[in-house]
This record gives sequence, C-alpha cells and structure tokens, in this order.
Amino acid sequence: MTGQEIRDMDLKYNLHSWSKQKGLKPLVITKAEGIYLWDSDGKRYMDMSSGQVNSNVGHGNKDIIEAIKEQADKYCFISPSLAVEPRAKLAKMVIDRMPDNMGKVFFTNGAPTPTKTPLRWPACIRGAIRS
Repeated sequence: MTGQEIRDMDLKYNLHSWSKQKGLKPLVITKAEGIYLWDSDGKRYMDMSSGQVNSNVGHGNKDIIEAIKEQADKYCFISPSLAVEPRAKLAKMVIDRMPDNMGKVFFTNGAPTPTKTPLRWPACIRGAIRS
C-alpha cells in the first residue's frame, strides 16, 4: 500500500485519541529502529513519545524481540489470578529493590498493560530491559 492509501484507510477506520478528528493528517510510519521512526516518504523522525507510551527502550531491540518470541511460544497472556514464572521472578526483582517494608507488588491489568507487560517480563528477567 502507498502511504496515502494507508492514511486513507487509517482515517476511515481508526479514531485517533487526543486529536481533533476533522482535518487530521497522521504520519504514516513504515519503519522503526532505536529512537527513530521513518515515514512513508523516507523522512526520519526522533520518536519523542516512546518514553511516555510503551517503547522507552527503543524500537527493534533484538534482545527484547527474542524474549517476546520465546514467551509467545509458551503463552502471551495469563490471568493475574494464576502463578507464572516470569511474573514471580519480576515481582521478586522489584521487591528486592524496594525498602524493607515493601513485601508485594501488583502488576496492574488496566490501560495498555495487559498487552505489553506479559511480553516484557522475560526481557526484564533476562536483563534486556534495565531499570
């Protein structure tokens, strides 16, 4: 698809949050690597939203991609009521960094978290994501 075809389809079927919908002309992104994004015309941009959204470690991090693939082979989502190794290990890692009066952690299951958190646990545990 061309950049314009992608934009037209996007505007027809997607509601863009935090944006006035009339006259909206979103960038069509075709590539991402590290802190950069490229649009359909090949222009490079620094991704200034990644730190507040979901990819503050950069795009295309090979360690994270491999950890996600390994985890997806096992399961992509597990209910918070069930015990799983990645969540147990990550909880321990968090508590180990907290004051002595902190004994438990709750990984929220609201907003975009259900999608990204289970996939990030293996990368955190392997050290691909550092605090």
